[in-house]
Amino acid sequence: MLALRRGVAHVQLGASMTAEAVSVTLDAADDLERGWWRSTPASLSLYGTLFLNGAVAAARMRNRALADHMMGKADEAAHLLGGDSNEMWTSFGPSNVEIHRLALALEFEDVQLAVDLAPSVRATGLPVERRGRARLDVARAYAEAGRTDEAIDHLKRAYRTAPEQIKAHEFARDLARRLHKRSRRRDVQDLAVRLGAIK
Repeated sequence: MLALRRGVAHVQLGASMTAEAVSVTLDAADDLERGWWRSTPASLSLYGTLFLNGAVAAARMRNRALADHMMGKADEAAHLLGGDSNEMWTSFGPSNVEIHRLALALEFEDVQLAVDLAPSVRATGLPVERRGRARLDVARAYAEAGRTDEAIDHLKRAYRTAPEQIKAHEFARDLARRLHKRSRRRDVQDLAVRLGAIK
C-alpha cells in the first residue's frame, strides 16, 4: 500500500497536482502504524521517498515549513537506513536526501543555500537518471549564482552521465541557451547544439 501511495504522489507531482501530492503524503503517513515503516530497508526507502516527493510538492506550493517538515521525515528514514540503497527502485538514502535538499533550495530561490549544498551532492552509485538530474541541479545552482564556468562544467557532466535524459529535459535546454549567451566558448556552443537549445 505504501508503494502505491508513493507512486500516486509521484505521478501527481509530475502532473503539477502539488496539493494532491501533499495530501496523499500526509494521509499515507497518518495511516501507517506507528513505527511500521522502520521494519525493513524497503519500507524505510518507500517511506523516505514518499516524503521526498511530498517535500517537493510542498515547495512548489511555496510552503517552506511543510517542505522542511517532510524533508526531516525523509532525513530520519535515510539515517535509519544507514546508506544509499535501491530498495523497490527508490534510489533512496542520504545521497538522494541531499539531492532533494538542493532541489528545494532552488525551488525556494535560495541561491546561496543551493551553492553551499552543491559540493555535498554525491550521486555516485545512484541510477544514471538520478545522477544526471543531480548534476543538472548542481549546474543550475552555479548558473543562478553567476558562476558560469562551474555551471558549464556540471551541465557537461550531466550530459555525459545521462545524454538522452538531459537532451529531453526542457530546463537543460534553457540552461544551455543561457550559458551560451554568457560564454561564447566553442564547447558550450557544441553542447547547446547537441541539446537542441540552439541551431
